[in-house]
Amino acid sequence: MARREYLQSVGAVGAFGVAASCGSAAAQSAEETTYENPLHGPDFADPTIHRAEDGTWWAYASNMSYSDPANETLVPILSSPDLVNWTEEGEAFASEPGWTEGSIWAPDVHYHDGQWVLFYSKWPADRDANADQTGIGVATADTPGGPFTDHGALFTNPDHPYPGNTIDPYFVAHEGTPYLFWGNFAGIYHVELTADLRDYRSGTFGQIVGGAYEGSTIFERDGTWYYFGSTGDCCDGFDSTYEIEVGRSEDGLFGPYYDREGTPMMERDEWNAGPTHLGDNDRFVAPGHGDVTVDDAGNHWFVYHAYDTEGPEIAGQYGWPPARQLFLDRVYWTDDGWPVVGGDGTPSLTAPVPNLGQRPAPIEDGTYRIRNARSGHALAVESTDAGASAIVTTDDAGAHDEWIVTRLSGGAYVVENAESGLALEVADAATSDGADVQQWHPNGHPTQRWTLLDDGDGSRLWNACGNAVGGRQVAEVANASESAGATVQQWTDNGGNHQRWEFVPVDDPTTPGDGPPALGEQVPTDPDGDGLYEDVSGDGDLNFPDVNTLFQHTESAAVQDDAAFYDFSGDGVVDMQDVLALFEMV
Repeated sequence: MARREYLQSVGAVGAFGVAASCGSAAAQSAEETTYENPLHGPDFADPTIHRAEDGTWWAYASNMSYSDPANETLVPILSSPDLVNWTEEGEAFASEPGWTEGSIWAPDVHYHDGQWVLFYSKWPADRDANADQTGIGVATADTPGGPFTDHGALFTNPDHPYPGNTIDPYFVAHEGTPYLFWGNFAGIYHVELTADLRDYRSGTFGQIVGGAYEGSTIFERDGTWYYFGSTGDCCDGFDSTYEIEVGRSEDGLFGPYYDREGTPMMERDEWNAGPTHLGDNDRFVAPGHGDVTVDDAGNHWFVYHAYDTEGPEIAGQYGWPPARQLFLDRVYWTDDGWPVVGGDGTPSLTAPVPNLGQRPAPIEDGTYRIRNARSGHALAVESTDAGASAIVTTDDAGAHDEWIVTRLSGGAYVVENAESGLALEVADAATSDGADVQQWHPNGHPTQRWTLLDDGDGSRLWNACGNAVGGRQVAEVANASESAGATVQQWTDNGGNHQRWEFVPVDDPTTPGDGPPALGEQVPTDPDGDGLYEDVSGDGDLNFPDVNTLFQHTESAAVQDDAAFYDFSGDGVVDMQDVLALFEMV
């Protein structure tokens, strides 16, 4: 299915139900609102995450060295107050759990019944001789930083009726009953645990998906259960084929689970055969084996590992382990309930920070005219039709250039045309430079979500899918044109004024502080606060360059559309009388 057809298929969502009001709020800079992947390296594979009651997130990973057991880290631990800035906190174990000698892989951590519980995989050092010792153990601690007390093996390969290796645990407590899921490319299985989590109940085994997967994550959202599974080759460096595929169940924790194509996940027994929900881009490859958490705004976030092709391929000595670094990406949701990781289904280089919905709003909800900082022309659309291209125009007589701006709980905005009711988006959810900005029926897809970044000289409209390998992608006037009718496209942020926009409330265009757009490279200012912008050139002083700038732009739309700011003669219009009046002030 083509991307446009897919976006149409998710359907319209109607009004967002947020009351509109006019005004403005403190600006947010890019440094305050963005982060950059990867977050920690060179190796933090198979991350699991859990949040403590004090709000701190704790993350745990597989060992950092598999070539020499003496050098292995016994489950490295990180902590973070915000999911972005991470601190190393040591190891989960003071000594290696002794029920078999080998590496500890793929931990899974939860806070359950008053204690921190760590499930872990044990891979024997001599796998050929000790295959029956491949299994899952459990340990507990009073605090997330450990040390954890080991309680031995829960079960190993011979203890259950299924093929494959007994690794990659994932714990779910549902309706008062604890369950453990596991599996390694031979099916994902589950079993009920005893109340103390230190044993399993015989006769309670089951299977939920086929043999294409490992590294499972299972969680509930709005009454629907989701399965995130890793498929492909995890550990062949930059040639790895790992990716995330997703199934969901409307019938409870144990399924049946179906993928986005409607195929039962039990039938997926081949690597990389299902729809990809998180895969490669030009820089980051083989994303997978992660965990899901929720921030204060109710947004889901996926922590996982991937390779950075601009970084190391191997993290340690002797060609092992591969450099699988820690990544974080927002899980967006389509209107029909399918996840889109990172906005476009690939790892982000730059993305909005978590909890953005709890931070001050750059602007309040309301109806705005959105003016380009370079030309002063207003953002508009060519027609009221779905698919109409965004342009800039001098015509402000109708609602083609008026936009209803509504902030979502996660901090991004939906921008809907006041006349058509259609939402501003990047066509086909494209992630390429030069992609057209258009309007389309509201559908909840990330391509219709825009983050406002403001460094004090105009907001940039950053699309949720616009996470380019070279940086964030924002809406701009194509080719930095100053002509009315120029098209609007998506392009990598370069700081140009053609990528900056001023939001002027339609109901109060002369509110102090909501001044006129730039006439040149600088934005005019009002030195004495009388509502007239005598510093026309924007250099901070009232001087002859201001007179010259006004003279050059007297007939321009940027001046005529905001005449009240430049009516120095007080006759209600802007003409040569105002140039002379400003000259006399100097």
